[in-house]
Amino acid sequence: MPILALPHVDQAELIGLQERLEAFSKISKEFLVLLAGSTVIATLGLFQNSPAVIIGAMIIAPLMRPLVGLSLATLTADLRLLSNVLITLACGTAAGIAISFSLALFLHYLELTPEILGRTHPTLLDLGVAIFAGAIGAYCQTKVKLADSMAGVAIAVALVPPLSVVGIGLAFGNFNVWTGAGLLYLTNLVGIAFAGSLVFLIKGYTPLNRAGKGLAISSLMALLLIVPLAFSMRELILENQISTTVKSLLRDKTQTFHGIQVREVTVQRFKSPMNVNATVLLDDHKITSKQVKLVQDFLVKEVGLPINFKLRIIPSTELSGMDAIAPIEIDIHKHPLNFDRINILSQ
Repeated sequence: MPILALPHVDQAELIGLQERLEAFSKISKEFLVLLAGSTVIATLGLFQNSPAVIIGAMIIAPLMRPLVGLSLATLTADLRLLSNVLITLACGTAAGIAISFSLALFLHYLELTPEILGRTHPTLLDLGVAIFAGAIGAYCQTKVKLADSMAGVAIAVALVPPLSVVGIGLAFGNFNVWTGAGLLYLTNLVGIAFAGSLVFLIKGYTPLNRAGKGLAISSLMALLLIVPLAFSMRELILENQISTTVKSLLRDKTQTFHGIQVREVTVQRFKSPMNVNATVLLDDHKITSKQVKLVQDFLVKEVGLPINFKLRIIPSTELSGMDAIAPIEIDIHKHPLNFDRINILSQ
C-alpha cells in the first residue's frame, strides 16, 4: 500500500486545464494593454502614496495567470506551456520596468513615498503571502466557476507594484530601492510557482514520480530566497524592538520628554550609526539642540549601539468648545446701570 496516495484527474480534465492556462500564458495585445495600464496606474499611485490607486492597479494586472501556468508547466514538464510562460513573463517584466522607469524619469523631482519604500525590504511574511496566494490562485484555475476570485488573489500578492518600484529605483539611481523591490518581485514569483505546483500535485494533475524534478527546482528556489528574507525579517524584528525600547526610554527615563506626547519612533538599522527618528507633539514647550544631544548620549548608553538621534516637532494647540463662550464683562463706572429702567422693563 503506498505511503502517500494522491488522487488522479482524468486526461480530459488535465488537457482542459493545460489549454486554459496556455491561453492565459500567451503574450498578446490584451496582455500588454492590461500590463501597461496597470503599471502606469501603480507607478502614479506609488508617487501619490495612495493605497486605493495601487489596489486598482493590482486588480487589472495580468501577471497572476501566467505564473499559475508556470506552476503546472514546471510540474508536468510541459515544454510548450513552459516556453510560452517564460516568454510572457520575461516580456511582461521588461515592459513593466521600462514603463515605470520612463514615468519616473519625468517625476524624478518627487520624493520617494512610504508606499514606494515599503516595498524595498521584503521578509518571510511576503513569502508567506505569495505562497498562500499562489495556492489559492492555482486552486481557482482548477475550478472554472472560481475564476472571478483571481482578482482578489492578484490584490493579495501584488506583482505589479514591486515591479514598478524597480523601475522607479533605477530611474532615481537608488540601488537599495530597485534591488529590494526586485527581491520582493522575485519572492512573489517563486512563492506563487512553488505553491501552485503543490496544489496541482495534491489535486492529482500529475503523478508524484513525474513531478519530482520540477518540484525540486521550485523548492530549491524557495529555499535560496529564505536566507535574505530571514535576514530582513530579523532586521525588522530588531528595529521594532529598538523602537519600542527607545519610546519607553524617552517617556519614562528622560526629563526632556516627561509629559510630552511621543507620536512615533522609527529606526533605520542599515546605516551606521543607526538612525532613530522621533516625532513629538508640543505646544509652547521648547527643546534645544543641546537637549537632543544629551538624549542621544543617553540612548547610546542604554541601547548599547551607536545612534544618530533626530527629533521632529509638530506644533500642537489644545482648544475647548468652552473657549468660544466668552463671559460678558460690564464696567459699571463707564456704563452705570439704570435700575429704574430695568424695573420698568421687568414689569
